[in-house]
Amino acid sequence: MDVTLVATSVAVMGFMIAIGFFFAMKVPITAEVKNAFILIVLNIAVPAIILDGIFTTDVTDELFTDALLIFAISVVFHLAALLISWTAVKLLGFDSLFAKKMAVLAALGNAGFIGIPLSAVIFGPVGGLLAAVFNAGLDLVIFTVVIYMLQSGSGLPVRKVAKSLANMPLMAVIAGFIVALTGFSPPEFLSQLTGHLAGLAAPLSMVYIGILLHHLFLKSGLALYRLIWLPVSLRLIIFPVLIMLVLSFTPLNDSLRHLVIILAAMPTFTLSAIIFGRYLPDGSEDTAVITIAASTLLSLATIPFIAFLSSVF
Repeated sequence: MDVTLVATSVAVMGFMIAIGFFFAMKVPITAEVKNAFILIVLNIAVPAIILDGIFTTDVTDELFTDALLIFAISVVFHLAALLISWTAVKLLGFDSLFAKKMAVLAALGNAGFIGIPLSAVIFGPVGGLLAAVFNAGLDLVIFTVVIYMLQSGSGLPVRKVAKSLANMPLMAVIAGFIVALTGFSPPEFLSQLTGHLAGLAAPLSMVYIGILLHHLFLKSGLALYRLIWLPVSLRLIIFPVLIMLVLSFTPLNDSLRHLVIILAAMPTFTLSAIIFGRYLPDGSEDTAVITIAASTLLSLATIPFIAFLSSVF
C-alpha cells in the first residue's frame, strides 16, 4: 500500500472537513441544507462512483468473486466486532444496555459516507465499487442484527428492514453488475457523466462531515464521557490491527487486503446517533454524537498509521 498516497488523501480529507466546519460557522445550516448534502452524496455521487467503477473496469469472473468475498468478509468482520466489543464491556462490569451501546459504537464504521469516497481516491474506481459492496455487508448487519439487539429481542420489522436495505448505493451495485453481465457498453456520454458525478462524492462528503462536526460540537461541546476511550480505541486501532493479523494468514491478494484494512479503520458510523435516538432511552443519542465526533477527528491520524502498519506487515 502506498502510505504516502493514503496520508495525502487523508490530509486532503481533513482539509475539506475543516472547510465544512468553518462554512457552518459562517452560514446558518438548516435541516434542508443537510438533507440536500445527504441526497446528493448518497443518491447521486456514491452510486456514480459504483457505476463508474463498473463502466471503466473489465468486469470479469474474478471481480465478481472479489465482490462476493468482500461482502462475506464485511458481514463476518462486523458480527465478530460486535461480539468482541460487547464481551469486553461486559467483562468490565457494565450493564447490558451500556454494553450494547459500546458494542455498536466500537464495531461499526463509516464505510459508506467516508469509506467509499476515500477508497475510490486511494484504490481507484474498482476500490470505490468494492467499498460499496463492503458497505452493503455493513448495512445488512445494521438493519438486522443491530436493530434486533437494540430492541432487546422484540422482533424485526421486516418491511422496514427491507426498505432500509433498498438504498441507492446497493441498487447501483446490483444494477451495475447486471449491466456488466449483459455485456452492455455504455455510451461516451454516460461514461463521462458518471465520471464527473463520481468526482463530487469525496469533496461533498467531507464538507458535510465538517458541517456535521460543527453541529455536534454545538450540541455537546467537548464533554467526553468517561469510557469514550473504549469504543474509539477498538474502532480505530484494535479492530483494524486484528483484521490485519487475520488476513495475513489468508490467501487474499494485497489489493483486497489493504482495501479491507482501510475500511475497517473508518470512524464510528454517523447513523448510530439516529439509531440510538430511535431505539434507546433518552440521552443515548448524546453518547453516539460524542463518539462520532471524537473518532472522526482522531481517524485523520489513525488511518495513515494503520496504512503504515499494513504496508509493513
